[in-house]
Amino acid sequence: MLHALRTRLSSRLLIPGVVALLCASSLPVPAVAADAPVLPAAPAPAHAAAGSVAATDQFIVKFKDSAAAGSALRKESSTAVAREVGVPVSDIRGTAAGARVLRASRSLDTAETEKALAALKADPAVEYAEPDSRMYPAATPNDPLYPQQWALGDASGGMRLPGAWTATKGAGVVVAVVDTGITSHPDLNASVLPGYDMMSDPAYSRDSNGRDANPRDEGDWTAAGMCGDGIPASPSSWHGTQVAGIIAATTNNGMGLAGVAPEAKILPVRALGPCGGYLSDITDGIIWAAGGSIAGLPSNPTPARVINLSLGATQPCSATFQNAVDFAYGTGAAVVAAAGNENMLASSSSPANCQNVISVAAVSRGGYLAPYSNYGSTVDVAAPGGDMTQTSQDGIAVAFNFGTTTPVVSEAYAASEGTSMAAPHASGLAALLMSRLGDLATPANVETRMKSTAKNYSWACGTKGCGSGALDATAALNFQPDRTITGTTPTISGQAVVGNYLSAVVQNWTPSDITYSYQWKRNGTPIPGAQAVGYQLQPADVGTTLTVTVTGSRFFGASVSLTSAPTAAVAPATVTAPYDPVITGQAIVGGTLTANPGVWQPAPVALSYQWLRAGASISGATASTYTVTADDKGKTLAVRVTGTKDAYVSAQRTSASTATVATGAVPAPVQFTDKIGALNDTYTVPSATGVEYLVAGNVVPAGIYAGTGTVSVTSRATAGYALVAGQASSWTFTFSPVVFNDITSASAFHTEIDWLGLKGITEGWTLSDGTRVFRPAEQVNRDQMAAFLFRLAGSPADFVPPAESPFADVPTTHHFYKEISWLAKQGISKGWEEADHSWTFRPASTVNRDQMAAFLYRHYVYLHPDAPGFVPETTSPFADIPVTHNFYKEISWLAKEGISNGWTEEDGSTTFRPAASILRDQMAAFMYRYKVQP
Repeated sequence: MLHALRTRLSSRLLIPGVVALLCASSLPVPAVAADAPVLPAAPAPAHAAAGSVAATDQFIVKFKDSAAAGSALRKESSTAVAREVGVPVSDIRGTAAGARVLRASRSLDTAETEKALAALKADPAVEYAEPDSRMYPAATPNDPLYPQQWALGDASGGMRLPGAWTATKGAGVVVAVVDTGITSHPDLNASVLPGYDMMSDPAYSRDSNGRDANPRDEGDWTAAGMCGDGIPASPSSWHGTQVAGIIAATTNNGMGLAGVAPEAKILPVRALGPCGGYLSDITDGIIWAAGGSIAGLPSNPTPARVINLSLGATQPCSATFQNAVDFAYGTGAAVVAAAGNENMLASSSSPANCQNVISVAAVSRGGYLAPYSNYGSTVDVAAPGGDMTQTSQDGIAVAFNFGTTTPVVSEAYAASEGTSMAAPHASGLAALLMSRLGDLATPANVETRMKSTAKNYSWACGTKGCGSGALDATAALNFQPDRTITGTTPTISGQAVVGNYLSAVVQNWTPSDITYSYQWKRNGTPIPGAQAVGYQLQPADVGTTLTVTVTGSRFFGASVSLTSAPTAAVAPATVTAPYDPVITGQAIVGGTLTANPGVWQPAPVALSYQWLRAGASISGATASTYTVTADDKGKTLAVRVTGTKDAYVSAQRTSASTATVATGAVPAPVQFTDKIGALNDTYTVPSATGVEYLVAGNVVPAGIYAGTGTVSVTSRATAGYALVAGQASSWTFTFSPVVFNDITSASAFHTEIDWLGLKGITEGWTLSDGTRVFRPAEQVNRDQMAAFLFRLAGSPADFVPPAESPFADVPTTHHFYKEISWLAKQGISKGWEEADHSWTFRPASTVNRDQMAAFLYRHYVYLHPDAPGFVPETTSPFADIPVTHNFYKEISWLAKEGISNGWTEEDGSTTFRPAASILRDQMAAFMYRYKVQP
């Protein structure tokens, strides 16, 4: 487990020309944390020695067809191998792929295996041969902190080192670490070569003698203000030890960490101290590390093939720095530089912005660009740098020293973060590639391989960009050491017909890490843009032959190109229709028909049309639509569609015939009249040309018929006619026997209300569903009262309403103007005289019971002009109507005629309640008693 003790290092660039460290922070940990128990190490599986050809006792051999089973040629192959290695060789079995397994009588060493393999490959009867090598599990290092080294594993931001270690662990490669020097560390000492101290200024070197052969890290601690005003004190970072441990910590020693390239050697070059380091010291260190001569200094006996620069400054790449990098590059050393920790474009950070460096950004455990990391087009790749924003477990486990100023003897470890940690991960992978590539190891090949195999997640760096992506060591090391590409001539699958796809078929090419490219050719000439494994034949290919050239390439070594045999001459194809044309529209005179041919293939196909009458072509009818004429009557129509396309054979398809063409007929609608009272219900059957109507399956002539219950009327065309599509052809109506749907036998005054409806005094309201309602509990307005009284008088037909309204508030456009003006003329209502002497009717006001009495009495007088005037009793019939009441005469008349009996109160008295509003059901009762009761 990694403990928390942060040390900021990225702020030390204060002296002009001095380069700062690029480690953001480090968290020291003990060798084995108390809360991280050490588990016993599992026995490591046996491993074969690394080499170009693994020792084995078996070979997989694919014989050519000429060397049939049991033939002398096969026996001679086994004999030749036996002669070469001096041991008997036997054919023991076949493989699923058709090869044979040959076994020597004993295990061969590496040299013998190579001789046997050479003999087999030289045999003319052999198509290919390879060692039947043993595979071993990728051993998990037994270093206690290895489980916490997510950067080496399969995390999204991890490098997947275990799979790479099966190929190499970096043996024979020297990695120079130009940094703060090195401390003694038991997990690192075995990998450290004699280096050099390049710090020329004794004032900062802390060893009092300037440059010397001792690269020991003397500590880069600083006092407050030492590196500039306001800069706080800081302890020693032991930065060089951190970087070196990531690259080459000893692995499988039961101690601490595992290095990326554990068998590589570290060349420590001390060039940084308190407040950073001078550019001149750093660049001299680069040149010396690469094997260059520095005046006054001894030559480097172990030149580096990889140089790690976990340092930087915000400035352009200087000529001095570029010259040093170019020198190292020219000697064959890959220079790896941290991109910087300023969360800005790496183009502003040197030496990451120099040419011929591998610029490395930092990613987190989850594979995302670390929040502090520089980014942009200058970055080449990304590597684990850690992000301890949430927890130290997301940092990078590094070798460390517990001394705060000078180093102490201890086995210490820390969690750290920064592009300083990302760069040594990349340097370690560069060392593995240098070791694996052998004499093909160049900085260009290393960088190309790292980039081409990186995990380029679109989400990882977003729009900021981190080069080719996060490093993947297993993918980078997954190549065969054999440099020769061999293969058989490719073949072409598919039929040589325009529109078809041809595919290049590649078989039996070796080794397995070949990248293929393709070029299709027409009569031997390359076809522009035809560079995929498949090719769709075009019209331009008709009559020509096609070949495909397949080129096999690897990231190093020579490419091999082989060309297939030509195809047969490309033939034209026939255009095809998805189905016969379909005609939509109605076959009636004047109607429009439309041909729907579907999408012919291969699109686009040019389509032409010919309409047919009784199978014969109609002159001029060559559009996709056709308007039916009188000449077509009594005949059927069809359409023939022809599809044409350059380099394709044309095709024709004909639709099914329409129905016999007829004259269009439009049914006139049936009218239903549902009046109040079933005796008045009717429906009207119209007359329409070419149409007959049926009721209950029987043809009925035009006319008016009594309606009752549910009536259904249908229509059909007569001979020579067809009903026009989309027109109504049937009608159904249900006549209602109920006067009002909201009035039943249980309703109060139901007899009086039904009488009102049947007499036509009111029709109520018709709802959206066709039902009629009376709304008995609604109040009666004065304009409605006028309409009721007018109809109660028989709706006098001889009454003509005056051109000028008798009331200021009733315009002549009022819905009940005729009825209201009739009421005024007959003296049934005079309205009210207003302050301005105008008269108003107040049509929207409700009618009270006393007003109702007045309306009915005056209506009676109007209907009986010769009747003697009514003389009321001197005693009121109602306790709440005094003889002095304004409408006493009218109310007492109402009582005498039995039109209203009022209410019997609890004390036995009878009341009229003159001020109460009349409801519609009460109004029906008054009118019924007024007109019907004797």
